Amino acid sequence: MTQKSIDPENLNEEFYQVSSEILASFPKFRLPLNLYQFKEDIAQLIPYYFADTRLNQDMQKEIARLSREGQLFVARSDHKIYAKHISKQLDLVLVDKKLTTGEIVYIFRHALTERIKEFYEQPVKPALEKLNSDILVLTEYLWQDNHRINSLLGLLHEEYSMVNLSYNSGILGLAIFIDAQSGGLKRKTLDQLGLGLFTHVLGLTRVPAFILEKKTNLSRDEQSKLTNYPMAGAGIMRKLDVLEETVLNCHLDHKELMNGSGIPRGLKGTEISLAGKITSTVHAYSELTLLRNSQAIPGEKALEYLIQSSTKYDPKMTRRLNKIILNLLVKQKMKKSTPQANHAPGTA
Repeated sequence: MTQKSIDPENLNEEFYQVSSEILASFPKFRLPLNLYQFKEDIAQLIPYYFADTRLNQDMQKEIARLSREGQLFVARSDHKIYAKHISKQLDLVLVDKKLTTGEIVYIFRHALTERIKEFYEQPVKPALEKLNSDILVLTEYLWQDNHRINSLLGLLHEEYSMVNLSYNSGILGLAIFIDAQSGGLKRKTLDQLGLGLFTHVLGLTRVPAFILEKKTNLSRDEQSKLTNYPMAGAGIMRKLDVLEETVLNCHLDHKELMNGSGIPRGLKGTEISLAGKITSTVHAYSELTLLRNSQAIPGEKALEYLIQSSTKYDPKMTRRLNKIILNLLVKQKMKKSTPQANHAPGTA
């Protein structure tokens, strides 16, 4: 193995440590990325292990020892490989203190998007349990510090898909709920709302693709399938023993409108649940802003539309979403105009 020295001045911004917990989550015999060892006698990192090289038991023990002693590092350029692996055991983001906020946000987005996709493709109990487990890691992360939702808002999906729509709606909906609590966050409701938001278009996956893509008028039977998809989604959740009203209302009420012109039940005003009003607002915003067929509406224009549609979307929810999105846009503009600071020593 050729040893190449690395400039120690670039150490903090180009590499970060691999904790024992993260290492233990990797496959035993073939690790998915390169590893570097910090040699104290020369104060430099040197290549130690090359990705996909088979490890024997002695090498496994040696790598574990180096990790415990804080001498094992990965290149930041391999972050996406590292993040995708951690996303399969998401609770590790609560353990590894060396991950940056940006890395954690990327991991959450990748993990939850994959779990939603798996559940929509095969809505069975094991897939639901995996998704809900990851959602509970997210809500625990937010419970520890609800200001963390702001970072998650900064990395939403841009391309349209049912899965991406669900993810964006989930993050935006939790942001509205957190904003409405004024410091008195209700953990149980946060957990249930998360599950409802991230799965709320499940019923739409049961509508044949040709109906969703049809450009001409739908037949009565086709229209019925489309109109009743929220009830179909709630029905699947009930069959999977999900009976909490907050979760089911995200499914049942997310296409209901304040003036009673929505589907599937034509509920009006106070008849629509709080979870339904939140989900309806973020669902509409996400549909408008996600890029579909090379078209999307800018965030400010989408907010303007929702605010003007006060007979359809709850004004309280649209005002909160407006505040959240405008604050996000201001921060993004400030970030673009401010030079990037280097990582502080010891952080990654």
